[in-house]
This record gives sequence, C-alpha cells and structure tokens, in this order.
Amino acid sequence: MSYQRSPDALHAEVNGSLILMNVESLAYFEFNDVAKRIWNLLSDGVWAEDQIVSVLVDEYDVEPERCQTAVATFLKQALEKGFVVEA
Repeated sequence: MSYQRSPDALHAEVNGSLILMNVESLAYFEFNDVAKRIWNLLSDGVWAEDQIVSVLVDEYDVEPERCQTAVATFLKQALEKGFVVEA
C-alpha cells in the first residue's frame, strides 16, 4: 500500500519535536525522530510502505522485521487520525 500526506494535516517543529494536527478532526501527534523521518519522506509525494522500510533500515540500526512492524503501526495510526491518506 502507498501513502501520502493528507492536505488536512498541519505540522510544526517545536523544540526539536515534530507536532502534527489534523484541522478537520483536531487530532494531534508528537513525533519521535523515526516518525519525523517518515513524515519528511512523505513530503516528497507518494511512498509505498516497503520503500519507507527500506530507507529506514539503511539509515538506522534496526532489523527489517522490527522496522516493518513499527512503520505499519505508525502508518495505521497516522491514517486513522487523518495525517496520511492512501494513494
């Protein structure tokens, strides 16, 4: 499955943390560094889940299976809160 940022999601960096807010639902998230990296990847357009995992495995010291689980969880939550949409 592929994802992209939702047009309803606003973001700001505050004290080194990334904060997202959905203007429609008023849901918000504070991101850790890895989630922030995923969000930055999505700024380039549409990304498939496996592409995101591949980049993160290359950039971080993480096992592919563990990374896959974390990315899937993040994208599921971000989709539910309206921060990303399926593309």
